Amino acid sequence: MDYSQVPIILMLAFGLGLLHSLDADHIMAVSNLASSRPNRKATTQFCIRWALGHGLTLLTVGTLFFAFGLSLPASISHYAEIAVGIVLIIIGVLVLVELLRKRAHIHFHEHSGLPAHAHWHSHHKQKSHHHSHTAVFVGILHGLAGSAPLLALIPIATSEQPLYGFLYLLIFSLGVMTSMLIFGGVLGLFTKKILDMSELLFRWVRGVLGLSAIAVGGLLIQGVVQ
Repeated sequence: MDYSQVPIILMLAFGLGLLHSLDADHIMAVSNLASSRPNRKATTQFCIRWALGHGLTLLTVGTLFFAFGLSLPASISHYAEIAVGIVLIIIGVLVLVELLRKRAHIHFHEHSGLPAHAHWHSHHKQKSHHHSHTAVFVGILHGLAGSAPLLALIPIATSEQPLYGFLYLLIFSLGVMTSMLIFGGVLGLFTKKILDMSELLFRWVRGVLGLSAIAVGGLLIQGVVQ
């Protein structure tokens, strides 16, 4: 192996991680789940949890592969992709059901002559807590679905130095997290701006996201089973 190329390969890993997190199924899952909390901090935290679940899964699979020569059966990645599609459809349906039943609503308040501003209220006290676990779970599922193709494409997977393969996965995961941090911040600002403009518009945006998640989930399942 030409070790002079290692820095270039690792830079490539970071760039691919940035792009990987923006896959349609990733964006649809995170956008739908995170948009229920229209503020930058909460949305960013959700995205971080997703990235942690995704990254830890890849690093675990990579450790088994590079250190012990063990690899997950291809069927696991195959069924994980189908599961991702099913989860996307379920998430989209739940978003639409929530909107239809109006389980969450917005109150506008005025304080000491200040302009009226919105407060988002949910009738589910444990909703944020459940969504935190959901973020990690969905991240793990995405990690399992993408682990086999990623390991197959790592240019140094068969290197005599397994450490470089593990380092590749680590930097790739850092790229995923960086991209998700940026996306979470932008998504949080976007949803907050939309909410401040109009509650009805905010509901329409969430409805479009829900329908998009169902469509992407259906296409993903169709592509895997064919």
